[in-house]
Amino acid sequence: MIEILLVPSVRRGNGSGHLVRCFGLARELGPQAAVYLPDDPGIGSWSSDELKLAYPREMGSVRTIGALRSDARFRLVVLDNRETSASVLEKWAVQGAVVAVDEGGEARNAAPYLVDILPRPAGRVKAGTPPNIASLGFLPLPAGRREPPTSIHRVLVSFGGEDPAGLANAFLSAAVGDGLLGAERVTVVSGALSNSEAMFPGVTAIGPVQDLKEKLQAFDLVVTQFGLTAFEAAWAGCAVLLLNPGIVHERLSDAAGFTSLGVGRPNKRALRDALADPRAMLKASRDAAPRERLDLAARISALTPKHAGACPACGEGNGIALYRNERKTYLRCPACGLVRMAHFAPRQNPYAERSYFFEEYKAQYGRTYIEDIPMIRAAAAKRLTVIESIMPAAHEGQSVLDVGCAYGAFVAEAQARGWNAVGSDVAPDAVEYVKANYGIPAFIADFAEPAADGLYPRGLACLTMWYVIEHFDELARVLRRVGSLLREGGVFAFSTPSCSGVSARKDADDFYDRSPDDHFTVWSPATAPGILKRYGFEVQRIVVTGHHPERFPGVRDDKRSLGYRAAMAASRLFGLGDTFECYAVYRGRADGAAPARPAERR
Repeated sequence: MIEILLVPSVRRGNGSGHLVRCFGLARELGPQAAVYLPDDPGIGSWSSDELKLAYPREMGSVRTIGALRSDARFRLVVLDNRETSASVLEKWAVQGAVVAVDEGGEARNAAPYLVDILPRPAGRVKAGTPPNIASLGFLPLPAGRREPPTSIHRVLVSFGGEDPAGLANAFLSAAVGDGLLGAERVTVVSGALSNSEAMFPGVTAIGPVQDLKEKLQAFDLVVTQFGLTAFEAAWAGCAVLLLNPGIVHERLSDAAGFTSLGVGRPNKRALRDALADPRAMLKASRDAAPRERLDLAARISALTPKHAGACPACGEGNGIALYRNERKTYLRCPACGLVRMAHFAPRQNPYAERSYFFEEYKAQYGRTYIEDIPMIRAAAAKRLTVIESIMPAAHEGQSVLDVGCAYGAFVAEAQARGWNAVGSDVAPDAVEYVKANYGIPAFIADFAEPAADGLYPRGLACLTMWYVIEHFDELARVLRRVGSLLREGGVFAFSTPSCSGVSARKDADDFYDRSPDDHFTVWSPATAPGILKRYGFEVQRIVVTGHHPERFPGVRDDKRSLGYRAAMAASRLFGLGDTFECYAVYRGRADGAAPARPAERR
């Protein structure tokens, strides 16, 4: 079964590095991977027949796919496209969790997972968030290495698989034609996709070389453009001199630190200086070389995507990356504003473990959940007062279901106020505690499970989730289920962290880095009404909570100080708390409320 689809650029002029890298990854990944080479690539691209002639060994050793069924699904779709548009990204996202490699297009700030191998120009880094992982060590580096040369004798000229700008001949004209290099010292490699041969009297010209990187150590100097060969040669211990086809490559060369002869035609003075005294060029090559060898295929194979598809609230395919680290990416939906997390590392369900409510809870709050029940019940009383104030009739005897009831603080308070309370939780120990200590009906269930429909009471007057909704990756299913369980006019109330509070505003990277890996969505008071309206809910009240004046810049954690009190007033006035409570009434399913089902697939 194919789990990983590798999609290289086959556009003419984009070079062969994308193809070569994907062929290499496919070999290392084995039967779980295939390379997509479209049967009909369109005008301006290499056809599959041309690629078969150019890369017979590579295409004979890996699995390739020329056409995809509309229902084809993969665990990962790896895009090595140089520049991918938002529309193309959205198309591939339907077929798998997208991993973009060295992406320079619109997908750079929208892909669920981003890998940078080659360095980026300094001026372009600001165009998006940093990648999930980045290292030159992910290049397919040669095994053979040499001691750096002290002088230049043997020179290899290689400008990749295409060389559409004719850089090889441009270099030979300047170096050999002007007598700076003897022709007998130069070997020129023509690329597998090149339509012209580098011709110059006395120069050794050879055709495409299989596994060229392992031949590099035999040369003192490698002349190429910015790309894989440059770093492979630097790793092998060669001096590296670049001549680039365009300004983008030149900027990349500058970012990497290589010695460059410029764009299109070599700067003859720079060439003369580099050949006469290669010490600066050797130092630049040594500094630009990767520091370690890493296994990109193993890293990609280990990615286990969760919630890496479309927005779980509205079904929008694209997102705007707000933060990335090795495990996860946070993306804001451009349609509804919900922030969602795409997670790529294995994780376990922490809630079934008793330690979640005891050791871990105590480490965060200074006491266990059981010890904190009086405080939680006090908060529950305030919440119930809000709920009762927006109900059309008296609450006594009315049914309330608390999803994620934990050890029962809310249902106990609700029961004491005359509600007919029921609790559910995924933690068996918590459910047993609620039944044994309060005599309140409670059961073990995962609210997001499709098969759980028959477990929950219907016609509810109220359904609550206190710091629970963010744990559901299948948000659309959860909100539809809430509507199906409430009677019309019933109240849906929940609390959740806010991405518009002082902590997120002060340091968004730190906020998302600290956000638990089991929080799949991050809400805000501004986005909640629009999201809920899609599912037939009308927000009646939002209460911003979790005010932390000490997190304001320059404010000391001293409740008596003027600065602390002023910051608290500002936090309450402008709704800058780190959490909030939302109270909504169910008006019946809104037309077209539910997003497309594909949003729930991953």
